[in-house]
Amino acid sequence: MPVKLVEVTRSNLVESIHRGDVVIARSDGSILYSLGDQHRLTFLRSASKPIQAIAALEAGIVEKFGLDLWEVALMTASHSGEKQHIEVADSIMKKIGIDEEQLECGIHEPLGKEAAKELSAAGKEPSKLHCNCSGKHLGIIAAAIAKGLPVKNYSQVDHPIQKDVERVVSHFSSVEENKIIKGSDGCGITVYGIPLMNMALAYANLCDNGFMDGKYAKSQNYVQSSMTMYPEMVSGVGRIDYELMKNFGDRVIGKIGAEGVYCAGIIGKSIGIAIKIDDGNNRAAGPAILQVLLQLKVINSEEIERLKEFYNPDIVNHKGEKVGEIRAVFKVR
Repeated sequence: MPVKLVEVTRSNLVESIHRGDVVIARSDGSILYSLGDQHRLTFLRSASKPIQAIAALEAGIVEKFGLDLWEVALMTASHSGEKQHIEVADSIMKKIGIDEEQLECGIHEPLGKEAAKELSAAGKEPSKLHCNCSGKHLGIIAAAIAKGLPVKNYSQVDHPIQKDVERVVSHFSSVEENKIIKGSDGCGITVYGIPLMNMALAYANLCDNGFMDGKYAKSQNYVQSSMTMYPEMVSGVGRIDYELMKNFGDRVIGKIGAEGVYCAGIIGKSIGIAIKIDDGNNRAAGPAILQVLLQLKVINSEEIERLKEFYNPDIVNHKGEKVGEIRAVFKVR
């Protein structure tokens, strides 16, 4: 059963509780700690993007198209649709020789509130590049082109490039391809359902450059370097992924997913972390992942203050007065 991970208080009363499951694993497959059900089957959602980027990188897209690290970082992203994100997406599009109409990710307003306001104030409608998954789509299109595969229907589960992605997800997670549950993510590309312990293992392997005798080491290095050097590309201003890697990118990579999923890898330690918030509310994901990193001593009690708005955010009323807080209430050791 899911355990209590995060409380939401108002005055001295606990008003809401977020329960969930946590797994911390090593790349050798051993489980360091777990809370709740380590075998819980759920979708990786956008936490799969760094692994999907590795599949794209394995096609040699950096060398073929002259991609820069900030462009690779966007391929791992759930970006906010800020000006910088659109410019980088447009740059990738030009380098690989496609137009926006070939993207199959759909359209939504920018995730970033300021970016959405700026777009509206300019009297413009969002484009496919504003979709938070556009970087992932561009990476997969680039891989299809590099391998001489058709771009049309690249997002469909039976497209050969998606088979390549599934194979890489299987390798990193140690789940056989025929046992991965496949669905459709919000952007139309395949989403992968695997046990939580295998999500943690995937991130442990992502941070282990000796994984599979270095088979993916070059692509792993691209992903680690791009995410930690350009965290602003991975999410956006005021979001947990950006703030975590901006402050502690020498130690950790992290990626949020929809429905209360968070995965992280400890650089140089070959340790992975996977969290699933039971009710799917992402407001609990920040306190939960930071609590794990604090208890693993990846971040100390003084450093955690830099991310207080994510670790222990205030509940404020409409006058801006603090009336409560959100706090993690579990221990992993």
